[in-house]
Amino acid sequence: MAATNFEMKEYQKISLDHFTSYLRDTTEMGANMAFYKSTNMPFREAPAVAEGTPYVCLRVPTGGGKTLLAAHSVGIAALEYLNASNPMVLWLVPSTAILDQTVDALKTEGHPYRAALAKDFNRNFSVMTKAEALAMSRADATGGAVVIVSTIQSFRRQDDSGKENPEGLKVYEDAGALMDHFENLTDAHKAPLEKVEGTERPIASLANLLRLHRPMVIVDEAHNSRSDLSFRTLARFNPSLILELTATPQTEHNPARDKHASNILYSVSAAELKAEEMIKMPIRLTTDGEWTKTVGSALDSQRMLEEAAKAEETETGEYIRPIILFQAQSASKNDPTRLTWEKIEEHLKNDQRIPKEQIAVHTGPRKDLDDIADIRDPNCPVRYIITVAKLKEGWDCPFAYVLCSVADQVSPVAVEQILGRILRMPRAERKRRDALNQSYAYIVSRSFDATAQQLKTGLVEGAGFNRLEADEIVAPQQDMGFSEKAEEWKHESDPLPEETTSHETIAAAMEKLPQSVKTRVSFNPETRTISYKGPMTRENRNILHLGLASLPQVGKTIDRLYAESNNFQTSAADDDDKPPFIVPMLGFRKQGELQLFSQEHFLDLPWRLDECNVSDITSRFSVADTSRTGTINVSDKGQVEINFVKQIQGQLAGVVKEPTWTLPRLANWLDSGIVHPDITKPSAIVFISRAIEALMASGLELDVLARNKYDLRKAMAQFIKDLRGERETSQYSALFAANADDFSTSADLSIIFDEQTYAPNQPYSGATKFNKHYTHLVGDLAASGEEFDCAVHLDRHEKVRYWMRNVEGKKSSFWLQLPHAKFYPDFVAMLTDGRILVVEYKGQHLYEGEVVKRQIGTVWADASNGRCLFCMPTNRNYALIDQTIG
Repeated sequence: MAATNFEMKEYQKISLDHFTSYLRDTTEMGANMAFYKSTNMPFREAPAVAEGTPYVCLRVPTGGGKTLLAAHSVGIAALEYLNASNPMVLWLVPSTAILDQTVDALKTEGHPYRAALAKDFNRNFSVMTKAEALAMSRADATGGAVVIVSTIQSFRRQDDSGKENPEGLKVYEDAGALMDHFENLTDAHKAPLEKVEGTERPIASLANLLRLHRPMVIVDEAHNSRSDLSFRTLARFNPSLILELTATPQTEHNPARDKHASNILYSVSAAELKAEEMIKMPIRLTTDGEWTKTVGSALDSQRMLEEAAKAEETETGEYIRPIILFQAQSASKNDPTRLTWEKIEEHLKNDQRIPKEQIAVHTGPRKDLDDIADIRDPNCPVRYIITVAKLKEGWDCPFAYVLCSVADQVSPVAVEQILGRILRMPRAERKRRDALNQSYAYIVSRSFDATAQQLKTGLVEGAGFNRLEADEIVAPQQDMGFSEKAEEWKHESDPLPEETTSHETIAAAMEKLPQSVKTRVSFNPETRTISYKGPMTRENRNILHLGLASLPQVGKTIDRLYAESNNFQTSAADDDDKPPFIVPMLGFRKQGELQLFSQEHFLDLPWRLDECNVSDITSRFSVADTSRTGTINVSDKGQVEINFVKQIQGQLAGVVKEPTWTLPRLANWLDSGIVHPDITKPSAIVFISRAIEALMASGLELDVLARNKYDLRKAMAQFIKDLRGERETSQYSALFAANADDFSTSADLSIIFDEQTYAPNQPYSGATKFNKHYTHLVGDLAASGEEFDCAVHLDRHEKVRYWMRNVEGKKSSFWLQLPHAKFYPDFVAMLTDGRILVVEYKGQHLYEGEVVKRQIGTVWADASNGRCLFCMPTNRNYALIDQTIG
């Protein structure tokens, strides 16, 4: 199998951080209020499932790595919510193909999915199919985490028509292998279980085993499991929480029509995927009404892409074989003229002379993909795949670059099933040739604009992209009227860089272009400019991108020629002479070397936690008797929800008998669940042991502390966090008082804003057009309000050349170090005289509390010798920006 980059991406970490915070808050305030706190949106209970059950969705567009998120979520749920080291997980997938793929990955040593589980459970976990779970031992169920992967269909008693489902019934029947799971249960544990008719004996079924262990349920591709029947099936297992993962969550909420909206906890944007080099963007769209011409253009693009791929392999060693996905029309007895897969295959073999071994068909009676072990293998000859409605479920090949559809129209479903397949980036790494960083669609259609709109609708409804992002990905251009004279006008590009490519290489690349393009394009070796005669068509623009892909930095040259030849308006993001947007970071001189200023400059590591006073733990932790608090009749819904969490934790703790606890064992257990990279383990163990001793001296028995170990760990973690905060604040202030002259800025310490790495969570959707934003997208900006007005002021300022909306928490954003965290100012501007202005806008009610941000901003500006400016306007006093610029 080809190497794949599975390292956690920034947006994946952010998604899991939201999930972690939500579960943490749920234990304090219940599922409802925790969701509102995180999203400012109302929480909707999962149908049929017990009220108060956490039920949230992470929305990740196609190509974003949902399975890796699912694997990491198990340990988070166990630690932050279930308070269990041996959780049971029911992981539901939409098809047997994806089931096999997921189980294989989770069982393979060294695979990133399995590594995600091992990170939290070491080797104390097992992965099972439903068949294996039907013979699960009690040792497996109680000795560690258990992940059961299945389809939801195989757990249903009945199918959608109401008929009995023999496969599903096995889950609810007595199974001899499961008998010992139900021995010596308390009455409380027996109460919710299904009984053998006429007796009090629990049925020894997998369904009852799941109910006993209150499983965490992960629903992959959750948009496929939205019916009442699906939710009723989940309710039979009494889940402790439900996590949905999908690109296209249900957003309409109309229970009367069987529509139940997902609670979207976090949405990943296409810009985030692009910044992390996960997807190929944009999609280059070409349309034509003649199907043979459309197919021919797609074949030309594949050949040119293969040339670019060979050049890429020569330089980097990475093997890529670009593949076309052909979408044929379905057969019809009443219409023999339809372009079926047989006709497309015949055209490719007979008319285009393509060897049959390079063609795979996957539709109807032909399932050629099933016989290909690894399509990414260099020995695999397949370059053309023909399908109709969808490909093999679970099929994933980043080599797929081109979609060619001869269907009458492209539906959102087709986009979900096929266009999504050409978006994934090989190895999740940007290529040196920009043609290999994009995907291509050739559609039989008389209307480019109508087809572009259908593709954008499909990207939103099928692949999970934001509607505004889809406008950027597939952007239709309006046709312009030109005179005959315009047809003969030569438009000349800027000179190509001297050091990049020889004249001979450029001439050779142009010689390979189709004749229809060669008659319009030329290269002047003296000026090193490319000329194009007349208005450039979209198709010719795409052909030039592909044909000249081996030439470095030629992509923007072609796009500028395209815009100029058609007299299209361009924004600041399209400026020809746009300089790089370089922003110096704050440096600190340590032992003569200027380093990026960070916590290590005011914190001595490792931190000697064992030297801190532990006495405050006695006021921070106490044992509360919650065994009788809260019932279903309590009027305060929030309190009932909190009790729901305690009930789950108590049930899970009761399933496994605790071993004998000693003080060292308890101290080690507490330490294992507290993240402290700045403290050595011996130092942490000494501190925690002394804290336990202080609690025992206050009258608490060791076994009582052990029974309440999860609450104790939470209190201990917060205690350490507070001590850390006090230390950071005091040492931060001391550094500025004693070392003010050691701060400086330098070109060597800087960040560069650009289109590729700019990764907003949500694109700006207001009506006001910004003319000076450095990139096409403006991220995370509301369409009105004080911050919006500040952005308008910058955009209209005569001394501002470009500006950027600085996105919070992204590695491609500008930041300054605070005592406990990084500070991401709202706006960064490049002035006409080359200076950099940073603006942080603060509402009047927050202004007084931001002294530290103003301090570090001023230090950064002062350290730059006048090259950088900082201001913090408040109460709509945008004149402060004018005064700062001068």
